[in-house]
Amino acid sequence: MPQTPPTKAEREESRGSTGYASQQIRERRRRILAETRKIISDHGLAGVAMEDVANRAGVAKRTIYNAFQSKERLIAAAIQQYFDEYAPRPTDETKEETIDRMIERLVVVGRGNLNIRNYTRALMSLYYTHDIDPQIQRAIYDIAAQSHEPWIRMLERKRQLQPWASADDLVLSLVSYRYSIAFAWAEGQIGDEDFIITLIRGFLTFMAGATRGAARREIEDRLTTLAENPFITGEKGSA
Repeated sequence: MPQTPPTKAEREESRGSTGYASQQIRERRRRILAETRKIISDHGLAGVAMEDVANRAGVAKRTIYNAFQSKERLIAAAIQQYFDEYAPRPTDETKEETIDRMIERLVVVGRGNLNIRNYTRALMSLYYTHDIDPQIQRAIYDIAAQSHEPWIRMLERKRQLQPWASADDLVLSLVSYRYSIAFAWAEGQIGDEDFIITLIRGFLTFMAGATRGAARREIEDRLTTLAENPFITGEKGSA
């Protein structure tokens, strides 16, 4: 997401984490973003009104503008909060920038989506709207891109991508693929029980075609045993 100058509330918050005022500001910000997410989930982007958010969060409308400047920035911040809450946390079971960490992340995010179908549907609808605000689209894009980009960049550094495969294009294409599957699931076209394995099988199949050497052999091995993968079966990563 493009970097923006810190807001007044954020500057005040950074001046001390132990003071009453900074704690109050953090709680108020959390409440505003949580209520914004609820509105998006229930009513979509069109239902987000600053006055409604203010009433739900118990703050003045001016407070929201002081903190976020615009409705678009408020929505982008709420979406980023979604990513921060549902992004998989590192475990001791998988290493960063590996195929197993990628599978683990996809499983964790997929399980998170199963608990927030309406919100996922709202995000996907927003992402594919032709006149979406660029800040909002970037925030939604980053939710997926930030989870699989490190692995793809590692493969690029190790020269394990096909010569014709661009890391930038792969990151973008995989976001599109992941969101198309998530949207199909949110609309009931893919059952809950098939959602995660469908997502991961397609993701790895896509990557198998874009890799070579040891990376491709490793992906093919995981595809062959995907149904028994301990993260998918719930033997790992289900805590």
